[in-house]
Amino acid sequence: MKTKLLYIALFFGFILSGCEHSESPVPEVGVDFYVYLDDARFAALQNPGGWCYVTGGYNGIFLYNFDSSTYYAYDRACPASRNHTALIYNEKTHCLYHTDTEKNCDSQYSVLLQGAVQSGSSKYPLKKYRARKEGEKLHVVNETYYLD
Repeated sequence: MKTKLLYIALFFGFILSGCEHSESPVPEVGVDFYVYLDDARFAALQNPGGWCYVTGGYNGIFLYNFDSSTYYAYDRACPASRNHTALIYNEKTHCLYHTDTEKNCDSQYSVLLQGAVQSGSSKYPLKKYRARKEGEKLHVVNETYYLD
């Protein structure tokens, strides 16, 4: 009986120790706003592959239209060193990165792969916000911030 309990305890200990905490170290901030897609400032978001920067989040937010019904919203702060300038978008590689890696974050993050690290030393993906199309507007929110 004791052996059986020991195996059960070891099993659950193994399962729990295998859970890796992969949340971004970028601080939680309140994000809850709408982008009106018919506004000329956001015209690029009307087409798949269209993108823009908006203020908000910890270091600005990058919005991306994946397929006219799926939108991505990422904080432009580098999770590896969030106190640097905002990440910028490279349309050829579909990554957010810094051009000056000597002074800034050396990592590149894939916009199409949920903000995953494509290269560099970062251990964390980009901080992601929920972006949902509601009619002719896009609702961007940090649900984690409001759930706490």
